[in-house]
Amino acid sequence: MKIALVQCPAFGIDRPPLALGYLAAYLRVNNYQTDIFDFNIDLYSRSNDDEKKFWDFQYVFQWLDKDYFSNQGFLPEEYFRDWAKQITESGCRIAGFSVQSSSLRASIKLASELKRIAPETVIIFGGPLHLSYSIGHAYHLLQLEQPCGKKTVDIVAMGEGEQVLVEILNRIKSGSSLDGCQGTVLRENGRIVNNGLCPLIHDLDCLPFPDFSRFPLGRYKHKNRLPILGSRGCIFRCLFCDDSRMWRTYRSRTAENIINEIRIRKEEGVEFLEFNDLLINGNLLQLSRLCELLIKERLRINWGGSAVVDKKMDLSFLKKLKEAGCCYLNYGLESGSPKILREMNKHFKLAEAKKAIKDTYEAGISVCTNWIVGFPTETEEDFQETINFIRENIRYLKSNMMVNSFILKGESLLFQQQEEFGITFDSDGHWKSLDGINTIEERRRRYARLLDLLSENNDIAAHKTFQG
Repeated sequence: MKIALVQCPAFGIDRPPLALGYLAAYLRVNNYQTDIFDFNIDLYSRSNDDEKKFWDFQYVFQWLDKDYFSNQGFLPEEYFRDWAKQITESGCRIAGFSVQSSSLRASIKLASELKRIAPETVIIFGGPLHLSYSIGHAYHLLQLEQPCGKKTVDIVAMGEGEQVLVEILNRIKSGSSLDGCQGTVLRENGRIVNNGLCPLIHDLDCLPFPDFSRFPLGRYKHKNRLPILGSRGCIFRCLFCDDSRMWRTYRSRTAENIINEIRIRKEEGVEFLEFNDLLINGNLLQLSRLCELLIKERLRINWGGSAVVDKKMDLSFLKKLKEAGCCYLNYGLESGSPKILREMNKHFKLAEAKKAIKDTYEAGISVCTNWIVGFPTETEEDFQETINFIRENIRYLKSNMMVNSFILKGESLLFQQQEEFGITFDSDGHWKSLDGINTIEERRRRYARLLDLLSENNDIAAHKTFQG
């Protein structure tokens, strides 16, 4: 039995998707064949220079609009027919889609085309698009219909995909019912059944290293660069974030297990490893040990990832990271207001953040930062504190800044506390504060003011997105 693992646009173009690499490896050791179809990089490769701009971060929400690209002729119907034909001609009769918010529209459209030309194809949707915890979203996907009345999606995989997908395949192969198959939501006897979440993989060292051998590695934007994962989950619970709910709890690989993978990547000619962790410093003991091994073995490979402000990561610790090959750290600072940091449930003080970015800079590691404009309780005074903090520390912040307006995510802790934070909605569905101050118009103004500050320092690389 062979399964197609599918990535639709839009997704990253720098390197292959890590999730599919893990699934391919796990399926292989469980004696299942896979074919990889990264149609995101296929579309990017087909696009002209002007169209390639649509993969810039500022366009991420345009991919949610079902008519945006079709109206521009950017993503014609024949592409979906071609992609569906590739899958069917591979001999795969099961297709597993890794779905993100940006790839949802294209995933549904391709799944629909697959069902049209090969109705017997089993369509499985999984991935981080709220599928790990939002039963309502899974129900919606399972109710999508073809023009002929048949359903488009057969199974929604919830949570971590490795064990769930193998169990689904085992049951299909043996002709067994999927009744009680943990980690799935599916239709059975005309009704939608939620089989509950599958237990987490607590020992990440037991997972095989991601298999990228079937990916078109030469087509990605950055050659000799691959993703790597040192942990799953987060040690904190920021009120605006839904990622921690997706992973449920924090788990990390051992340094010895990670270094074994790095040795293989080095032999393959990889020059840069991008850590996909929510934070690479959730387990400082293992991070320190990994650096010691990298320095001892002189592997000379560059890497970087996201980190939280931690006063234990002093200048000496950061210099060890630099010696081990760390090129950048991305800190989620979000605000320069002590009040807003407390209300976000951030676990650091502003003075600690300032020291972290200064020490990181002085250790020779590029400092990247994330910022959020328009948190529900943010006042003009709070926002001005953010502006002042950036101005005062601009010399450390010139590598890269990710600027976002506040997004009220449906599965975040904050969404569940709307009344406490004074959140309501206007007639257009945009959230606003009950006092009428924090509106979408005000968030746009503050967002523009922060971008103006960055434009004054035009050597700063900035990723920008606004969403009401």
